[in-house]
Amino acid sequence: MVNNRVIWYILYTSMPKPNDTLHRYQEIARTLRHQILRRDFGNDGRLPGERVLGEQFQVQRNTIRQALAILEKEGHIVRDEKRGSFVRLTGPRVDQNVFLLSIHRESMPDLNHLAEGFSKVVEKAGYVVRRQYTDPPIGAAIDIVPDASTLPKEVAGVLLWPQNPSDVESLKLLNAAIPLVLVDRRVLGLSSDCVRFDDVHGGQMVTEHLLSQGHKRIAFLTDEVFAETVQQRWLGYVKALESARIPINPAYGLFFQGIPEETFRVSLRNLLGRGEKSPTAIVCSNDLVAFMLLRFLSDEGIRVPDDIAVTGYGNSLPDYLDAMTLTSVEQSFNLMGQSAAAILLDRVNQTKEERLKRSRDTLIPVRLIPRGSSARQILD
Repeated sequence: MVNNRVIWYILYTSMPKPNDTLHRYQEIARTLRHQILRRDFGNDGRLPGERVLGEQFQVQRNTIRQALAILEKEGHIVRDEKRGSFVRLTGPRVDQNVFLLSIHRESMPDLNHLAEGFSKVVEKAGYVVRRQYTDPPIGAAIDIVPDASTLPKEVAGVLLWPQNPSDVESLKLLNAAIPLVLVDRRVLGLSSDCVRFDDVHGGQMVTEHLLSQGHKRIAFLTDEVFAETVQQRWLGYVKALESARIPINPAYGLFFQGIPEETFRVSLRNLLGRGEKSPTAIVCSNDLVAFMLLRFLSDEGIRVPDDIAVTGYGNSLPDYLDAMTLTSVEQSFNLMGQSAAAILLDRVNQTKEERLKRSRDTLIPVRLIPRGSSARQILD
């Protein structure tokens, strides 16, 4: 970042005003500043030596040193007595200063927090954030992916929250053309940078919490079986049970994908009508599923946590969850947005070969929020 100023301000203040009188070294600093912002100095960012610059601008080396001192003070360059002056690549190119935030149009708190964290970082670095909504057209099943062949030239990178299913081939073209960071989940068949939550640990943590309360018959309930996030939480659930040497009971796994509510209720009645073999706790893959379950249990006269413990996942509405006394797992989408922004800012300063050589998979930690829905201990 250049003295905490956004790029448009730097360019504006560096332009001479009618009553301004610039010294020669200030004029040279202004010219070099524009060249730096346009990335004119190659991949290594090395400026020509003082002698070469002196010949180019037809001035003494002392004048060049004064100009370089300005750029160093502003944070545009770093200077080394032996190696010379190098660009500190922290701001966008003048002609490529936009990051696309490709997300669903839903006004969910998760998406808003993601956008806030992302914008906070990239705007400080001088970039502009432009939202592009990925909701599929009516009747279509696959989300819209930014078209690599028609991207505006000012776009420097893309943050994208993929859905299921995803247009893998279009994503491959996009990833090859421009820095791309996926958030929340990976896409099978695509090697791309990704920032996601440590959902294996989250699923394991919430299951271990129930185990610590004495529960041994623990079920798992989800409504989005094909999502990688859910699969990761299920894997954590399995790991916790295996560590406790509790066999996995196939009857305790309820996996739904777009089924009618009545089918959902019938399946739960079958699960909970097994007498002594019925589960004493249910891990839900997200808070919405937990809400549906709590409503069903209330209708059936089943008490939480006296008769059965329930946990959610996400903690996206903490005030409401407190009122519902629902145990959940907290995810910081703001931190996810900040982490994705940091990766994009790093990637825009790399060559295509460097960027595609190895993708980054960043895991954001999660935190258990115990509440009343899992408070009752089971005694042997």
